[in-house]
Amino acid sequence: MASPICVLICGAGSSAQVLAAVLASRPGVEVRVLAQTAARAEAWQSRLDTAPMIVVERGQELDYTALAEASVSITSDPERAASDCDIILFAIPAPLHRHYLTALAPFLEDGCTIVGLPGQSGFEFEVRDVLEDKVDRCVLINFDSSPWVCRTLDFGRSVQISGTKEELAGAVQGDCARARVSDPLSTLQGLLGEKPHLHVSGHLLGITLRSPNGCSHPPILYGRWKDWDGMPLEEPPLFYRGVDEATADLLERISEEVLQTSRAMMNQHPCADLSQVIPMFEWDVCCYGRDIADKTNLLSALRTNRGYADIAHPTLRLPGGGYVPDLQHRFLSEDVPFGLVVVRSIAEIAGVDTPRIDEVLSWCQQSMGKEYLVDGRLTGRDMRETRCAHRYGLTTPADILGYQAVLTGARAR
Repeated sequence: MASPICVLICGAGSSAQVLAAVLASRPGVEVRVLAQTAARAEAWQSRLDTAPMIVVERGQELDYTALAEASVSITSDPERAASDCDIILFAIPAPLHRHYLTALAPFLEDGCTIVGLPGQSGFEFEVRDVLEDKVDRCVLINFDSSPWVCRTLDFGRSVQISGTKEELAGAVQGDCARARVSDPLSTLQGLLGEKPHLHVSGHLLGITLRSPNGCSHPPILYGRWKDWDGMPLEEPPLFYRGVDEATADLLERISEEVLQTSRAMMNQHPCADLSQVIPMFEWDVCCYGRDIADKTNLLSALRTNRGYADIAHPTLRLPGGGYVPDLQHRFLSEDVPFGLVVVRSIAEIAGVDTPRIDEVLSWCQQSMGKEYLVDGRLTGRDMRETRCAHRYGLTTPADILGYQAVLTGARAR
């Protein structure tokens, strides 16, 4: 009998919980979860000791009842988690990546496949910075998004999937033939199931630039709150379905600045395949085609995507009633330093002007109490907290493109 594939999931949030349920239902898979704290691990494990976790999608329970103590183990011990592990899935906020990578680094096996699901922008920079030469003995894959829109209903007991992506775009670095699993891409596809389809091609920089969260969440917040009068609202406004024409236009202009950046990098280095960088509207249709009722343009796609239907702006409820924006939410605290700032740093290195990104970034840093952009340059005091290319000594297009191996034409079958 073949040995089971050992998969480690980093994190204990909603995405990690769905991943654990899905993967534990597959035959021949040993699932481990690395939680940040012992208390978190023990809380989840104690729930599994009494009943399998329930995954709900659009009101129906999915058949993932195989998730039980026998098929998954949850720990806060990185050595126990990584020992003899074949695949490691990062399903955690980007600010936690360095913590987990540092903890796991001494115990990683040669040929292990490290997967950002998603890794967010600059994931490959962080992985190499922490693992150093050890990364060359691993396979590194970064995807642009999570497979699902999901949320926790009852921690360790039930999670809800609001939408499943049609497609995830990714890129890979390393020799897949030397991986511990015979075909990492096909293995990942088999673990996740038919959907989303994993489309893996080109250079990792393309996924860093693609940045759907970093290039959409901060601009949508900016569009809604830049002219806010400070008065509490009666209820939180809808996030995607509340986008107006001006904000949709802003998103399209930012998307064009990102496309210009990818073109500039490819013009300077024609061998680099950054074809994964596509317009934001095209990304939405690729990922959510079945869920979008009106595909006329970006505005209609955002407003009629049923996967987005219940997502509201992050807000804080005041003791006396009413809601105000939560400007410390991850849509800013994660998606700016690990998304928009990283994209902006690549544009700066490529010599591309980004007036609309700068407009949004200026508002974001003021709202967050941070300083990234100063007089049109990324020289602010808080740049050390970001994953911008400059932090890793990457100051030219050749530096960035040479930091990773270029692999073109790979596909998950």
